[in-house]
This record gives sequence, structure tokens and C-alpha cells, in this order.
Amino acid sequence: MRQSAPERDSGALAGTADRASEPPCPRPLTWPPASGLGSALANCERGSVAVEFAIASVPLMLMIFGFIATAAVFNTWSTMQSNTQYAARMMSTGQISSNNSGAITTTNNSVTTPCSSSMKTTQVEYYACTGLPTWTSFTVTTTENCTTPSVTVSLSTSATTAAIADIEKIFSGNTIVATTVMMKEGTCP
Repeated sequence: MRQSAPERDSGALAGTADRASEPPCPRPLTWPPASGLGSALANCERGSVAVEFAIASVPLMLMIFGFIATAAVFNTWSTMQSNTQYAARMMSTGQISSNNSGAITTTNNSVTTPCSSSMKTTQVEYYACTGLPTWTSFTVTTTENCTTPSVTVSLSTSATTAAIADIEKIFSGNTIVATTVMMKEGTCP
């Protein structure tokens, strides 16, 4: 015996047919609500996906922004470390013999200055500050020590500004420092 189309489909759509016959979730029009309304609202499933998404999205977004902030800090620190190594190498080999205050001498052997675009290619700070991320500011310190023939180049910046999106305040109040010390190759001034 052949079944008619509505009879065949009724089994597959039984769940939706029951829901379609349900009245919409009641809305209280007065406060306090009428008796029995609380239990009717408790059985209502409208908007449950939106509520679940709102609850789950907050920790998810905090985690995503935490990853972004951490990646930005490590990228900044890696670039700082590379730049200090390059600048120290240029200074230790004598290829660069001046700093922001002029020629490196026994009296002018240590300088601390903020990185800026006005530095010249003849200054060791230029090589320490080239290619750094633009979203934060940096301070460079260069020192030549003739007692123990060595050069030191150090870069520092605020970890909060380096993190770009430090929503969780993970890096608040911290400083990122990259320092390179190399032996002086050649004569000291």
C-alpha cells in the first residue's frame, strides 16, 4: 500500500510541526509577571544561541587580542635585538666613530637619546633605530668602554605601547630592553 506524500513527510517533520504549533514565547507586559509566566519563559529557547555566543565570545576575544599583543611584543623585541647587534658591530669595528653628540672620544663615550628620523648615517644610533616598529618610541644608549675594550648598544621601549592591543594589561608597566655588548676591535679613542 502506497502512502500519500503528507503521511511520508510527517515523520521527518514531526519535531518542526510540534514547534510550529507552539505559541511564541510569552512576554511580560506588566511587572511583577503573572503567575506561571516564569515557567513559560524558562521553557522558551528563543535567543539561546545569541546568549551562548555572547558568553563564549568574550574570553575568545580576550585570548585573540592576547595573542596579538604577545606577537607584537616579541616582534618588537626581536627587531630591537637585531638592530643593537648591527649597531654594536658597526661601532666595535670602527666603521662608525661618532654618536649623537659627535665623535666618540674619551670624554664623549656614552650617549642616551630617543630614536628619531633626524639621525644621520654617520651616527651609531642611526643603525640601532633603523627599521623599528613605528607604533612605539625607543631610547638608544651607546657606550664605548676603553678600560675593558668593549662597546655596548642598548634599546628600550615601553612594553605597553609595543603590544599594540594590550587590552588585558599583561605588559602594563614593563619595559622591553635589548642590549648587545661586543669587544672593541681596534684602538680606543
